[in-house]
Amino acid sequence: MSTQPITKKAIAYVTNKDELMVFTHTDFPEAGVQVPAGTVEESEEPSEAVLREIYEESGIKGVRIIELLGIYQYNMTPYRNEIQERYVYHLELTQPTPSTWRHWEMHPSTNKNPIAFDFYWVKLDSSNLGLAGGQGYFLSKLVHKIKNSGDSANT
Repeated sequence: MSTQPITKKAIAYVTNKDELMVFTHTDFPEAGVQVPAGTVEESEEPSEAVLREIYEESGIKGVRIIELLGIYQYNMTPYRNEIQERYVYHLELTQPTPSTWRHWEMHPSTNKNPIAFDFYWVKLDSSNLGLAGGQGYFLSKLVHKIKNSGDSANT
């Protein structure tokens, strides 16, 4: 049995039709391509945390939760001594956004200085978008759902 602490995290798959919102760290490109995500605070539900994290990291408020795609555990070793219990949500954009934009997270948990993120949209045409840190765990499920909803809309 693991003695590692468990931390609840919320992960956002924000879609606009058949595109997924992703970002890279402006100053740390080695961190890879990511989606908005963060720690679920003690006083909040994962569904509240995912909306807060989207706003803090991207500046976007115009989203609505479609569904909880699932929950999984991810071992952060060797980067941190913790197991993350990840709540992955599919959200849909409800207001227009640029095709690319930069946003500064003003209250990052790991640093006192703002962190710049470069956001953009990628086509959801495969379940392997190379998301960093195991964030792509439920992408195949999302791709399947998007494809099937598009197929039913075309019939």
